Amino acid sequence: MRKPLIGIIVSVVFLGALRLFAQGPVPLPLLTLPAGPPVDPGLRFEAASVKPGGGPGRFLVQGGRLDMSGMPVRALLRQAFRMADDQVVGVPGWADTESYTVLAKPPDGAPANAMPVLITNLLKNRFKLASHVETRQQPVFNLVLARSDGKLGSRLKASSAACQATLTAHATQPARTGPPALPGEPGGPIPFDPKAPTCGSGRNGPGIIGAGGQPIARLAAQLSQAVRRAVVDKTGLIGPYDFVLMYTPEAGLAGASPTGTPFIAPDADPGAPNIFTALQEQLGLKLEGARGPVDVVVIDRIERPTLD
Repeated sequence: MRKPLIGIIVSVVFLGALRLFAQGPVPLPLLTLPAGPPVDPGLRFEAASVKPGGGPGRFLVQGGRLDMSGMPVRALLRQAFRMADDQVVGVPGWADTESYTVLAKPPDGAPANAMPVLITNLLKNRFKLASHVETRQQPVFNLVLARSDGKLGSRLKASSAACQATLTAHATQPARTGPPALPGEPGGPIPFDPKAPTCGSGRNGPGIIGAGGQPIARLAAQLSQAVRRAVVDKTGLIGPYDFVLMYTPEAGLAGASPTGTPFIAPDADPGAPNIFTALQEQLGLKLEGARGPVDVVVIDRIERPTLD
């Protein structure tokens, strides 16, 4: 049941909603979770189907439902633990190579930020997952200012006062429960414009990372997925920012196929430099190698799933 995964990733980040569509083989960006109430750690999908195979690779969360087809179990682990791959250790080889189809419906009234908990409990129930968290000294990247004078790149700017007011107002609104809003509905997806990111919009795909009105910590988290190593924000930049990073994925990094040929999102720049150079040229930031304490999830047990 070994199947090559083909395609590209497309993800959408927006205020008050959750939607991600992806096609392998590039690693999935993390679901962007809206603010919400604490989630019951025992919350489970109301109904779930797990079958082998499926394809082409697809990972879709819309209307609160999970629709995964032709993707490995690693895709579920990423969304459950929300960590870079090197922070989840002990994953057996089959979890990266064997494809599955998972269709799952959450219970009515489940909060929009519940998907990681729901997926974790699906893994425990159907894949017999057992794990624990440890803190280890591991290689990390520190995200720092590239220039001694602190000047930022042309594609990294503090969000406008109007955007900051919008974000403040949004933070005071009651948390949304139930399925995320769909396009066209209040609180639904905000289109992302790489030339001028709209407040509350975002983009994370092979060759492009961008957002409007997001903290630098969000950029660090997205970089962690792109370089497959924990990235620690050491910039000292406070407040929401607008940023757009265009880069060419390299072999071994997110966005590169097993043969080393990079996949590029349609709205990315095929002539962009690698991610390390792009960070300095476009955002005025850089990644410095270091070692530091990193929380890692240790997989104690995971089995091939019980099937329908």
